[in-house]
Amino acid sequence: MPMLLIVAVFLITSCVPEADTPLISPRLGAVLAQIEADGEIKVEPTPEPLALADLTPVSVTLGLPADFATALAAANPANAETLSLVNGCAGCHNPDPAIVLTGPTWHNVADTATNRVPGESPALYLYLSITDPAAYEVPNFPSGIMPKDFAQRMSQQDIADVVAYLLTLNGQ
Repeated sequence: MPMLLIVAVFLITSCVPEADTPLISPRLGAVLAQIEADGEIKVEPTPEPLALADLTPVSVTLGLPADFATALAAANPANAETLSLVNGCAGCHNPDPAIVLTGPTWHNVADTATNRVPGESPALYLYLSITDPAAYEVPNFPSGIMPKDFAQRMSQQDIADVVAYLLTLNGQ
């Protein structure tokens, strides 16, 4: 019996991993490869998200269709309140983060749009969110709810007025 106990203890202790060895991680393969390569683990810091204020004016509107860029340059953000009521936007979106509706909040939406789709300008993201809402669906919100016909129901200038307003919602 003592011999069996000694064998059991030996087997159990031989299965205990080293305290510094990662057991479960989404990056386990990369960590193990790094350890084998030079014995060091280099952890890259999480990048800080960009804010709209970090971008140049050209970067804010990069990639927009030319006719929409022209409309956006002449946009009046003050029209957006009426437009969002008439077109039903306010039924699903609100600039107050404490008010949760069917759609994503408009609180800081310009800063959010700056980072939402890598390589896409915030103005283009907002434009596509209105004219082609299925192009990118925000996680944790129901898909297919937003009407897909705003490009037909609203003029380019009306959409530009709403996008111009949304671009003012940053740094809050």
